[in-house]
Amino acid sequence: MIETVLAVLIITFLFLTLFKLSYMLTGKILLEHAAMRVARARTVGLNDFMCQKAARVAVIPVAGERLWPTDDEFDWNLELHRIPDYLYSENNARARGILDYEGWNRLGVNPGDGTDSRVRLGFSLFDDAFTFDLEGCAGVEANATLYMMDQGR
Repeated sequence: MIETVLAVLIITFLFLTLFKLSYMLTGKILLEHAAMRVARARTVGLNDFMCQKAARVAVIPVAGERLWPTDDEFDWNLELHRIPDYLYSENNARARGILDYEGWNRLGVNPGDGTDSRVRLGFSLFDDAFTFDLEGCAGVEANATLYMMDQGR
């Protein structure tokens, strides 16, 4: 019986560890996607706030618990319809009044000039016992100045 208990504990620990590592791998993939979204937003001439909102929306699946709207006043089917309103918001206070997640406070966005954009998010393993900062990097050719310049008109 003792061997069975030890085996079950070890197998459960390994399973939970693999589960959390797969969650972190998903986070890494989404951070790469978010970095690409930030690089694209920057190269078409968007400001830092717009780049930050693009990164936040891209990492929603690994952003943790939703802080606003709360579960008791929110229809789960309407979350998808709040994303465009969130992206159109003019300032951070209005954006957080539309949609907010726990992990968005830990999200670091460095848009650069779009050729080297970075997005960083901290992941914890076993209730903050071990924390890892994962980073996604992406870059695209910066052509915004070719199209956004004043041509003397």
